[in-house]
Amino acid sequence: MPSPIRPPAPRSGRRFVLTRWLGLLVLLAGGVLPLRAAVAKEYQLKAAFLYNFTKFIEWPRERFATEGSPIIIGVLGMNPFGEELSIIVKDRTVNGRPILVTFLPTAAEVGAVHLLFVPAGEETLLPAAAWSHVAIVTVGESPDLAARGGMIIFTQVGDKLRFEINLAAAERNGLKISAQLLKLATVVRRQP
Repeated sequence: MPSPIRPPAPRSGRRFVLTRWLGLLVLLAGGVLPLRAAVAKEYQLKAAFLYNFTKFIEWPRERFATEGSPIIIGVLGMNPFGEELSIIVKDRTVNGRPILVTFLPTAAEVGAVHLLFVPAGEETLLPAAAWSHVAIVTVGESPDLAARGGMIIFTQVGDKLRFEINLAAAERNGLKISAQLLKLATVVRRQP
């Protein structure tokens, strides 16, 4: 006697929905996700720090053309962030100002940015005349930039990403750094 034919299982159960989501995740993992995963976790964190630094820094009013002018974050030389930094700041504002990201192959346009990230090894692209006595927050990841008067330097403490602040350099250039940000720094240099 032939076995009875069973109707197909309904496609609305939890198992079906879960299978569909897992399938979609596999498709995304093969296409979109590797683009973001290509950026090292270190630079994903540094990108988030850069965005958050803008919340705790006050630039002189004359650094902006209008009340709604954007805060511009520049990356000098090599771009270790991929699209991560642009993704983090997309559609965000700080004190009513949108945030833009620009990549600078040379120091020629450094004066147009408000916060400048200088990757390790790129310090030589930045002559002191390009940013000294200009209200640009210089952020880097090497002792060389610190020696040149960089204002915020990322450091590694154990397995944690930290930062040091050269408050004297910031104040010399007319920048005000919030006490909240100063509390988070591992070192605050108050002397030139």
